[in-house]
Amino acid sequence: MKCPKCRSDNREGIRFCEECGAKLELECPDCNAKIPLGKKFCGECGYDLSKSAKPASLETNEHEIRISETPPEETKPTPIPAEGERKHVTVLFSDLTGYTTMSEKLDPEEVKEITSRIFGKISKIVGKYDGFIEKYAGDAVMALFGVPKVHEDDAIRAIKSGREIHIVVENISAEQEGKIGFPLSMHTGIATGLVITGQINFDLCEENNE
Repeated sequence: MKCPKCRSDNREGIRFCEECGAKLELECPDCNAKIPLGKKFCGECGYDLSKSAKPASLETNEHEIRISETPPEETKPTPIPAEGERKHVTVLFSDLTGYTTMSEKLDPEEVKEITSRIFGKISKIVGKYDGFIEKYAGDAVMALFGVPKVHEDDAIRAIKSGREIHIVVENISAEQEGKIGFPLSMHTGIATGLVITGQINFDLCEENNE
């Protein structure tokens, strides 16, 4: 009988290798009978040993694969904190005058239609000058110029955006004044200064400018 560990030949009927001491018999998984190595079926119950037998080399390979699929702790990426950056930023804040009165007089769907049209136009104007809408707050909108895209004339771009916003709202107001009963207008404030910026969601900026 050949030892599976050291490959040396042994006498028939022995249970351990005479060269290295390795065990030379198996145990039936069904009836626990002792079975010599190399047999395909259990001599006590007829169990097919090929169903449960698994080469030692295969077990080792599967273990190695499981280990290799788990990256070492030091290779895992760690989040990098956003660092502040000093930038000159121009902020445009504009709110719709007459919104409350219009909401009280018109149906909510009509109010939504008018405001959606106004803010849709504002978004396109701001995007045309490479600014982005930072947020909408009820009847107001706040836009930034200088982040993430920087220009030497960001303040001028904000002023031009504000002027166009006023013109657009005046035109829409002229169309809706008969229904509303009074004119709509925008009040706009613009401020420029040095700020500390953090991470900016550029995908969100692009969506706001579409």
